[in-house]
Amino acid sequence: MKKVTILFCAVGLSMLSTAVSAQDSIQEKRISGNVMTEVNFGHRHNQEHPTIIDFPHVVVGGQWQMGRGWSAVVEMEYERFHSDGSWQNGFVDNYATNKLYINKEWNEALNVKAGIVDIPVGTTNSGGPALTIYDPYSESALLPMTWHEGGAAVWGRSGIFHYEAGAYVYGAAPLLQSRLVGAASRVGIQTGGGLDVSLSGYYGTTTVGMEQRQGLDLGDSRHVAHVALDFAYLAGGWTIDGQAIASSANSNRSAGVEVGYDVATLMRLTQFSIIPFARYDGVFHVENASCNKWTVGLNATLPLGFTFKAEAARMNPTNERHKASIDVSIGWQGEF
Repeated sequence: MKKVTILFCAVGLSMLSTAVSAQDSIQEKRISGNVMTEVNFGHRHNQEHPTIIDFPHVVVGGQWQMGRGWSAVVEMEYERFHSDGSWQNGFVDNYATNKLYINKEWNEALNVKAGIVDIPVGTTNSGGPALTIYDPYSESALLPMTWHEGGAAVWGRSGIFHYEAGAYVYGAAPLLQSRLVGAASRVGIQTGGGLDVSLSGYYGTTTVGMEQRQGLDLGDSRHVAHVALDFAYLAGGWTIDGQAIASSANSNRSAGVEVGYDVATLMRLTQFSIIPFARYDGVFHVENASCNKWTVGLNATLPLGFTFKAEAARMNPTNERHKASIDVSIGWQGEF
């Protein structure tokens, strides 16, 4: 299915870029991109194979401004884990095309994108802050992470309001065998003081798409609905964000909140970001159990694009013994 979807997107990109080039030969085309790579080391206390290595983890993204409001966006990711004493999966299972779409902007309030698009449900899937090394537990236990499907969405911003609504399909050849995966929407308010509050939701099938592939606790339901309320406050050196999520599958619920402060602002180190933080995640009724997780850590951005993260966490699931973990990440990120 991925190959079929990527083929359709590539053909569409080629046709659209040809048309736009013919219409807009005067305006300069612009290409920009970004690269993120990191290696993560982890220790899981009281496990038979306590060491986890996440290497390599590479994310490459790019954007092509084609003129007259047309643009193309791509993001690819490769991540491989060494856990349980061996390297997990092969190349195909570790690689993902997170984004590959064409966007048409009429104005800031009205955009349409089509291809492999992101599904903006929850904080992390919407590009919001997350100071932890891995995806927040209160989100990853209920939602697919880096959630994307083939489809189309309309989105935009007007004043303090922003929105997105999309429908997604499971592509197949021939096209008549393609199936509707689901639909999602997100609405929010972003104030001038650095506060963003958003409400998002999704309804779709559990038999295909990322809901099915990521092995979430969906019970026997063939359809699932998610609702998420999240907020983020980014101002004055503070990063404060959180979310509450409800799922129709097994009545799963979760909530999370994190607080961090950039101490580099006190020292006026404009090229640094040094954020000690604390986070709480609570997950309820997932796989017939509940769990609280507490995390404390450090998230630092250093000169020349280098990053350093370190954290310690403790979990107390109701159906098994407590768990403790330590993780360290060293990385680099840059733009071109």
